[in-house]
Amino acid sequence: MVEKIAEGAFGRLLRYWRQVRKRSQEDVALEIDSSIKHISFLENGRSLPSRDIILRLAKYLGLSGRETNNLLASANYAPVNIEKFNLEDSAMLRASLSNILRGLEPYPSAIIDRTGNVRMLNRAWVEVIGKQVPSIHRQTHFNVMDMFLAPDGLKLYMENWQDVICALLVTLQQEVLMFQDADSITTLQRYLADPSVPSDWQIRGANRMSMSGMYSRINLPGDRPRDYLHVLNIVGSLRVVPDPVLMIYSIFTEDEEQAEAWRQRLIGSTYQHPLLVD
Repeated sequence: MVEKIAEGAFGRLLRYWRQVRKRSQEDVALEIDSSIKHISFLENGRSLPSRDIILRLAKYLGLSGRETNNLLASANYAPVNIEKFNLEDSAMLRASLSNILRGLEPYPSAIIDRTGNVRMLNRAWVEVIGKQVPSIHRQTHFNVMDMFLAPDGLKLYMENWQDVICALLVTLQQEVLMFQDADSITTLQRYLADPSVPSDWQIRGANRMSMSGMYSRINLPGDRPRDYLHVLNIVGSLRVVPDPVLMIYSIFTEDEEQAEAWRQRLIGSTYQHPLLVD
């Protein structure tokens, strides 16, 4: 559950950064074309900031994208869209995510961005899911929804694949409404143009999501129909606004027999995939 931001958080953050940067209230007021009284009221919670004021303060105080978004969130404003970075540029982050994905085996898991683009995979994903969709199995750039909507995708084996797609589309729609990210808008429009997407996708998708995730019934080749739980978890603490937004998408089975079968399939196997964890 996301923690409620404590009352007065914005004022405390503003005072903290002002003092870190060794600026007086007068310095801040002059720079952002305000008054000392207003800055004082912002810090003690007697006045509420506008979004524009917050962005001007962040720029003057030299805040990074993360700190700017924390300042916005503390005043109940949506975060700014932070320029995406390549995971290859952060060796420590990549190593951490690799360990997480390996630890989730034998359950298929992937790191995706807020648009649903797949950034990293574990061996279980390649073995259990990827091999079932030959058209994108070796691709370096694909969206998690391609796994379902591709002509040879998982929809061929799922009893309720449209419900799952609808739920993913509703999740993406919320990202568009909140952040107006160009990539998210383009991606949403592309998938909504698919004729197989139900016209009532918004209602169906809203009814499918729960706090724990969403269920699907899949009959993978060589197996019987089984129920699977699809779970999305945000990478990082919910106490701050992460940059960029990365999520762990995992598919779990509640059948321990099936989990053990997956585990055995991974023993001694070697895989090659451009998105596979190190």
